[in-house]
Amino acid sequence: MALSNGRHLAFPFRIGADGRTAAPVSDEEHVHDELLQLLLSSPGERLFLPEFGGGVRRLVFEPASDVLRGVVKARLTQALSRWLGHRLTVELIDVRFGDESGVTGLTPELLLDPLTGGLEVTVKYRPAGSPDTRVVRFQRSGP
Repeated sequence: MALSNGRHLAFPFRIGADGRTAAPVSDEEHVHDELLQLLLSSPGERLFLPEFGGGVRRLVFEPASDVLRGVVKARLTQALSRWLGHRLTVELIDVRFGDESGVTGLTPELLLDPLTGGLEVTVKYRPAGSPDTRVVRFQRSGP
């Protein structure tokens, strides 16, 4: 299924270059914005859509394990399939703890595992109608 090839409002909302209108974005940028909204929202956070969200922030204090890795992958797979399945194809969801990630710095936070000091979640996806693969990586480093 191809995207609409239309223009969409940017999220977060931004004022356009003329200072009077909302800044538009392309279809692929819009899919990226929708993906970020979904992954960084928790179920119950949205008043009129309480089931919307990835649900992984609730796992903040869970110890690192293969079980947690599986739960994170399952929750993200389910949320992406339900809410954005018509907009993108997920090619990979990778969850790594602590030293497994090998990445330093801080990007949009998703989880923090206090026992290992960090977590990295990588989502590799392809917007509908696009041959290009995109990667979104969420990382939270320990103190």
